[in-house]
Amino acid sequence: MDDLILALETSSEHGSVALGRGAALRAERTLPADRRHTGQLLPAIQALLATEGVAPADVAAVAFSRGPGSFTGLRVAATIARLWHAAVGTPVVAAPTLAVIARNLLPLTEPGETIAVLRPARVGQVFGALFARTDAGGLEPVAEAARHDAAAWIAGLPPGAWVAGDGAPALAESLAARGARLAPAETWVPRAAEVLALAAERHAARAYATPADMVPLYLRPPECEEVYEARRAAARTRRTGSRDA
Repeated sequence: MDDLILALETSSEHGSVALGRGAALRAERTLPADRRHTGQLLPAIQALLATEGVAPADVAAVAFSRGPGSFTGLRVAATIARLWHAAVGTPVVAAPTLAVIARNLLPLTEPGETIAVLRPARVGQVFGALFARTDAGGLEPVAEAARHDAAAWIAGLPPGAWVAGDGAPALAESLAARGARLAPAETWVPRAAEVLALAAERHAARAYATPADMVPLYLRPPECEEVYEARRAAARTRRTGSRDA
């Protein structure tokens, strides 16, 4: 029997949890769409394990959607994965969230086609990544997730690229002008079932996260830090102006 894998997806308001034997999905639960993953995630995990009649120590790998995404949601899932690893030694898979979203488009795409995934960042910016659909039906990273100027990133997309992600609607006009194909809205949301599928591949290859990787991938500092740095910069400017006066 294939190993039991638990997958957590909390990078957006549409959180979910999945349990599978290898890549075979056994059960998936969707969390309430109110961003309160802290209070909903553990009960959902307990319910899934109870459904299968298994204990935490029976889980062969824990996978979490690493980001970019909601700061709080990512932190909660990463913490649970680290605690599971510390308590019973279960290996962890840190799944890149943009790759998780890209997997939603596998049934829609042909080998060689480009899949672009974008999520909103600051005004005028996006978190973006590019993938190529392989002949074997999987994904090959072309450009890893990073924060970009939205206009410049769209201008660099290959014509005809498929685009998904919750950053797409606000940029639909620019994407259409580039010749991109906007994927159906139901493919924009990351799902625990796809975290599970990606985790099954890495579990089979024993490609686990190191302790340094068992943390969220934010790709930008928290808003409070950005505000603090902006205020410090403004204060320095005022002091410099006072001395020059």
